[in-house]
Amino acid sequence: MSVDVVLHIGSGKTGTSTIQRVLRRNPEQLLATGHLYPRTPGLPRHTRLGLYVRPDEEVVTHGDWLTGGYDDPTAFRKEFRRRLDREIATTTATGLVLSDEGLFAASDPAIARTRRLMDRLGGPDGTVRLVVYLRRQDDHLVSRYQQVVKMGEITPLSTWAQQDWTGTYDYHLRLRSWQALQPDTFVVRRFERDRMVDGSLVADFLDAAGLRIDTSTLSHTESRNESLGAEAIELLRILNIYRVKHEGARPGLFGNHPHVVRLREVDTGPVLTLPEVELDRFMATWAAANERVAREFLDDPTGELFETTRKASGTTTEQRLDPARLDHYLDLLEIPVGQHPAVRRIAEKEARRKRAVSARAARKHFERRYRSSRG
Repeated sequence: MSVDVVLHIGSGKTGTSTIQRVLRRNPEQLLATGHLYPRTPGLPRHTRLGLYVRPDEEVVTHGDWLTGGYDDPTAFRKEFRRRLDREIATTTATGLVLSDEGLFAASDPAIARTRRLMDRLGGPDGTVRLVVYLRRQDDHLVSRYQQVVKMGEITPLSTWAQQDWTGTYDYHLRLRSWQALQPDTFVVRRFERDRMVDGSLVADFLDAAGLRIDTSTLSHTESRNESLGAEAIELLRILNIYRVKHEGARPGLFGNHPHVVRLREVDTGPVLTLPEVELDRFMATWAAANERVAREFLDDPTGELFETTRKASGTTTEQRLDPARLDHYLDLLEIPVGQHPAVRRIAEKEARRKRAVSARAARKHFERRYRSSRG
């Protein structure tokens, strides 16, 4: 049987969770278009798809693998194929929709393995429709930092931002790499509300994916602003440091969902960002690549990839939690009293810390982190 595949690869922080929730919650509407959003690759994000296509040397150090409790890659892939084949065999759908934003920055070997999987799923007459959303790199960077802190990051933004981001934010390089998939249709969309169909992310994605579904029939929620204030992000980072130092947790490999839910209920101040001059410099790094994307992938003769300007209101560049405010948050999050002294020591130390670091120092920091993760 030939299967038509819609493969959505993000990128991250472009409403992917909203898209995946809609796909998961509306199986009947999808089936009416002849498509299935399978359960085997994950719920609602298809995390296991991204793990399946990564080579062994990549997958065993990947965060999703380490936090997922998986063991042997070969056994994992065999079970993945078996369950996915069974799920496809028991549906009347002739098309699949797959979605994992973790694939956006996939290596060339992982993309080659994705191509082989698409061939296997599609059969001789199947088609592949590749869908990707792109967001302003500076806005994406500060939004991504929020996400990684929620997942256990311990590094201040000023240090974390100094990494080499070529593999993530050179969008032309990324899209050229994904051309190796040889999709029948390659749909590139800007993550800008004013450019979306009906001003709706859901409507825009359905259009990009070629799915003819009336959005009024869908059970879904549009994306919401889930950003926390700088004070809350710094609090989470301090609690992350505590867990790493006192509980043996690994940076970036644990979540803070219960804390995040409670922090969303209170005002935690302006959102953390970087100084304008640093963000300008960051965007200048990708200017040439962005122009090529606009011209080559969007047929835009102006070469302007993004119309929206970066968010400036309601932001701050100060990543600091006044230790005098700590008790308020410890009570809010119901942190055990026995942990308070150690958390306070960390908070006081971090409040005194000098933030500025060189790019070289930042690279060394993350090189050590990488070697540790492989050890």
